[in-house]
Amino acid sequence: MELYLHIGTEKTGTSSIQEFMRANRVLLQTRGVAYPQAPGDINHIGLAALSQDRDRGELWEKLGIASIAGRDKYRIQLANELGTEFREKEYDRAVMSNEHCSSRLLSAEEVSSLRDFLSPLFSRIWIVVYLRRQDDFVVSTYSTGIKSGRTTPLSFPKPPRIRARYDYWDLLERWCGVFGRENIVCRKFEKQWLSGGELLTDFLSVIGCDASAEWQYPGNVNSSLGARALEFLRLMNLHLTPDERPPRLVPKLEALSDGPLVDLSPADRGQLMKQLRDSNTLVAETYFGGSRTDSDDPLFAPRADKRERICNLKLRSEDAVSMAARLLSMEPPRGRRRGRKLAFESNTLSQA
Repeated sequence: MELYLHIGTEKTGTSSIQEFMRANRVLLQTRGVAYPQAPGDINHIGLAALSQDRDRGELWEKLGIASIAGRDKYRIQLANELGTEFREKEYDRAVMSNEHCSSRLLSAEEVSSLRDFLSPLFSRIWIVVYLRRQDDFVVSTYSTGIKSGRTTPLSFPKPPRIRARYDYWDLLERWCGVFGRENIVCRKFEKQWLSGGELLTDFLSVIGCDASAEWQYPGNVNSSLGARALEFLRLMNLHLTPDERPPRLVPKLEALSDGPLVDLSPADRGQLMKQLRDSNTLVAETYFGGSRTDSDDPLFAPRADKRERICNLKLRSEDAVSMAARLLSMEPPRGRRRGRKLAFESNTLSQA
């Protein structure tokens, strides 16, 4: 059985791919494709967690891993659970997906640890990776960070972060050094490079599935927040943790979000892409047949998103109050909430 291991990168539609695979798990099984549940029902976070050589945060916490010994115990448990899943039906290939593999496994030793875990289970392992233009990647990462509780404003990434997160040649060399360049499936997260011009269609073609089948397609995942809504949420994060925020705050902000999107300054964008130019040139020449001559970057097309942008936004007090009022207007009146509760209690009592 072969494995297609999708490692991201982050902010390239990974949530959409994972939701699609979860929603179609049974249909995939009829086509000989396993999307296992043991490493995670939707996102296979267990793969990155079991390969980390030390605790770097929430992955271990989510899985209840507290030490290296606990990680090793989890590795054994997950190997047994995967073996059980794969024996339940006849599969000719499996798909696993976790974007933290690209962002959290930062050494060849950690990537090798994952290979050593997976190799006994599969005859061949393909590494599937999507790459996004880095200046857009930085801005999208910031937006997701604010949704997750980040409190610092958008800023130019520091050199260690640039190398760890945005240097694609370094990333690809780390993975091809362990799995072999012949097993790397490298795609650009650009419409003109995607099969059918669409991410899920492209991913289905990569894993050898017919895009014309009766697949269930998820709705929009990880919508963008406008700059004002995003700054409102950032300021709220200074006072409330994500667990303390009002229920469904982010979806409500998405529903009323309008206006320009947040952005780096043009100077910062240009400086970032200049620093990554040599890396992108190597990726373009090695994986995509040569450098582009029709763009400001050798790997990626010019920015195509023409939506209005703004940088260094300072939210005015009247804008914050207006947004808070609009959020409150989306809540049902207290009396109506109590009325529904009383009606529920009445129905429950009458059925008892």
